[in-house]
Amino acid sequence: MRRLWLLPVIVGLLLALAACAIEPEATPTPADPAELGRQTFVSYCVPCHGASGEGFINALDAPALNADGETHLLTDEAILAAIIDGGVESGGNMTPLGDALSAEQEAAVLEFVHTLWTDDQRAAHTH
Repeated sequence: MRRLWLLPVIVGLLLALAACAIEPEATPTPADPAELGRQTFVSYCVPCHGASGEGFINALDAPALNADGETHLLTDEAILAAIIDGGVESGGNMTPLGDALSAEQEAAVLEFVHTLWTDDQRAAHTH
């Protein structure tokens, strides 16, 4: 019976600790657009297009985005449309990412895709 007085003290301490709990800090958005593009690509594109944009790494047959593919022949508008709207309307399997990505992430990942091309491909690319 003597230890029952400890129960309210322990409960009070636990409630005080819970009230002071600090929520984990969200991963900050990188200030560098190139890093934001790389992180976005890693998070959203790598599972289907591969770490270096090589494509065709799983059953979805996502096309290559690097210099071995033909993405450099598309306009930036067409590439962004594929990122935002997905590929289902054009017969592909890509899930639309427009609701998942901010406009800043969309632009950054587009610029990152440009880095997967050769200098000649970038120079010939029509924005």
